[in-house]
Amino acid sequence: MFIKNRKLLILIVLFISCSALNAQNLAKIYGKVVDTTGLPIEDANIVLEGYPNIGTSTNESGRYELSIPHEKNIVVEVSCVGYSFAKKEVLIPKGKSRQVDFKLMQVAVTMPEYKVNETYNIDENALKRISSKTLTHMPGLSQGVESLIKSAGLGVFSSNELTSQYNVRGGNYDENLIYLNGIEVYRPLLIRSGNQEGLSFINPDLVSMVNFSSGGFESNYGDKMSSVLDVNYKIPTSFGGSLSGSLLGASGHLEGASKDGKFSVLLGARYHSNAYVFNKMQDSGTYKPSFTDVQLLLNYRPNDKWTLMLFGNYTRNVYRFSPVNRETNIGTINDVLRLRVYFEGQEVDAYQTIYSSFSAKYRIDTNNAIRFIVSYFNSTEKETFDILSEYFLSNVNSSFGSDDYGEDISSRAVGADLHHGRNFLVSHFYHGEIKGSHQLRHRNLLSWGVKAQGEMIEDDLTEWRLSDSSGYSLPFSPTIPGDSVALGDTARALVMGEYMRSKRQLSTVRLSAFVQDRWTFGQARHKFTLVGGLRFLYWSFNHEFLVVPRLRFVYKPKIIKQDISFYVATGMYCQPPFYKEMRLPDGSLNKNIKSQRSFHLITGMDLLFKIFKRPFKFSTEIYYKYLDKLITYELDNVRVIYSGENDARGYAYGIDAKLSGEIVHNLESWIAFSLMKSMESVDGKDFTPRPTDQRFSINLYFQDRVPKLPMIKAHLNILYSTALPYSFPKQRRYVNRSKPYIRTDIGVSWQFMDEVTRLGNRNPFRFIEAAFLTFEVINLFNYANILSYTWIRDIYSDVYAVPNHLSPRLFNVKLRFDF
Repeated sequence: MFIKNRKLLILIVLFISCSALNAQNLAKIYGKVVDTTGLPIEDANIVLEGYPNIGTSTNESGRYELSIPHEKNIVVEVSCVGYSFAKKEVLIPKGKSRQVDFKLMQVAVTMPEYKVNETYNIDENALKRISSKTLTHMPGLSQGVESLIKSAGLGVFSSNELTSQYNVRGGNYDENLIYLNGIEVYRPLLIRSGNQEGLSFINPDLVSMVNFSSGGFESNYGDKMSSVLDVNYKIPTSFGGSLSGSLLGASGHLEGASKDGKFSVLLGARYHSNAYVFNKMQDSGTYKPSFTDVQLLLNYRPNDKWTLMLFGNYTRNVYRFSPVNRETNIGTINDVLRLRVYFEGQEVDAYQTIYSSFSAKYRIDTNNAIRFIVSYFNSTEKETFDILSEYFLSNVNSSFGSDDYGEDISSRAVGADLHHGRNFLVSHFYHGEIKGSHQLRHRNLLSWGVKAQGEMIEDDLTEWRLSDSSGYSLPFSPTIPGDSVALGDTARALVMGEYMRSKRQLSTVRLSAFVQDRWTFGQARHKFTLVGGLRFLYWSFNHEFLVVPRLRFVYKPKIIKQDISFYVATGMYCQPPFYKEMRLPDGSLNKNIKSQRSFHLITGMDLLFKIFKRPFKFSTEIYYKYLDKLITYELDNVRVIYSGENDARGYAYGIDAKLSGEIVHNLESWIAFSLMKSMESVDGKDFTPRPTDQRFSINLYFQDRVPKLPMIKAHLNILYSTALPYSFPKQRRYVNRSKPYIRTDIGVSWQFMDEVTRLGNRNPFRFIEAAFLTFEVINLFNYANILSYTWIRDIYSDVYAVPNHLSPRLFNVKLRFDF
């Protein structure tokens, strides 16, 4: 055994030595190609005269590197469309390198006439492709795919940068489907604030493709009322990876593939901590958040028939918070109020999720394929807190020139609030699925699927709140002055403002199936696609059986120099209740709960065109949604608190539009806006705004580079949304509105290493292909966005709304290496 190992070691050493000797015998040239003003020229062709198989092209900084025959007179030729031709003769000894730069003159070029058979490259399905290249440098507190979805428009609204959650066209956070590699994924149930949330499920370092639909999606996707996000991870073909770090955390990934290309591995790990952000917030205290996850994707293709994929994810989010105090001023310039709060106690939350999936795809022949999928999701969640807040609400002297200007002059409310919670939830989801696709007569693609999902949930919930103002318990039951009150009389009984106690176990089975046909017809100048399908749903909890139709029609006329499509989509989108939706305020489960329903009617268009020979795309949709059997809810930060009953109906309508393109070559920018109105009628009463009725939003993302320093780029992200409605405590009619959400994030990135950066053979960084240093300013204008309100009530039942603000202006520095 030792002899065999020694022989193997000798072979490895000889191989490395030969490789090193071969590298020393090579001659190399490197350099930069610029125009007469010194600006770099990208995609210039570098070839050797007489050697047609040797050549390269310049990168965006105009740099190149090329190996050439040694000890020979070699002519290096450089050419680029729109510039003059240049060449130089070089002679380089073996093992040596030399810098050879070129300067080209810009010339006018008359192109000969030619005929091109235009091809259609607009997707015919309901999901729109979103470029994931902008993920690396988009400024913001979150670097996940969800932040890209929020900025990209498409009917997506968000007024909270601390969370990865988003609402679409009047829906809430729980109405959005997320698929990873064609398999639905889930998120924890107990999370109530963006502070606790931590990392989103999707790791942006591993992403290869992002597709998104704001409504009207096809029958092969599941059962939510608003949107679907479909993400695919990379299938590596060679070794690579990345490593990045910032003031908010760190991440890294590795990827690789076997020599025959049959096996590949993708591994990613992340650590995130928002302590830097939280310490700048209103509530001062000790924050100790810690969010970590590890993901592994294995892909194996033993032959042309089979493709096997195994995915695993482990996430642990821990949030510890010990508040100390808070001070907030409210009111008008002539009537200023100051709230001072002093805290005791702490909050400790922990969320652990384990997710694994296995899929096997068998390609029967070129026209038929079948896929088998099994997955398991486990979430163990814990919320424990005891926080006593003692508050003082005072009038503030607002008289300019007064000696006591800005000082407290009188008290309006003094009290305390004790919030106790011991909430534990364990959930297990088991999922098995079979999907098939069959190409029929070249024009029809028939697909189908059958899915079974088992759910087991254990919930142990204990939460109560006791409020006090000036020695009186709130709610307060007054007595008539002079009456004698016996000890223990109900008039003096301790009344909790909030109380919930529940300990339940739930086991249910969900069955679903779909069948869908995609029919393509028409001639060369007029192409039509009709997609029709049915979904079948059954849930063992309430024995509800549903048949859900969906239809989509696409027309693509052939217009000279244009690529355009028009489409109409309609159908039913039912959302069977999940555990939170069926839970009543007292913690019991509503056994008569039914699925919420949404009828979609959407018409839209996509147009591809060019401006100054650069690609642009314009997309727009007009939609109407009728909502029935709604389960009303309230929003508490990111927690959705449901009524547990089908007690409302509603509607939503609006228009979304987006223009995207390369204003600067190879850097995508866009502007998107949305107009929307979403209303609901509770128990047959008048229509009032839904909690997510955000009437207007505009998103702008712009990228640019420094002309003479193209490795330095600027990234600007601006979001504006009109105010969300809110209601007073214990009221379900959202008739008041706060203030608009405005956010401007800017980042400047410097790529100080690229694939042609010259490093010595002993330099430990010689394997790095790209390195970036980024400086960001988050919330550039320090706008005080409002997340929610804290309600202060005195003994006279006067209520004061104290705003809870989101993150202020912050600075961040990021360093990233790709290899």
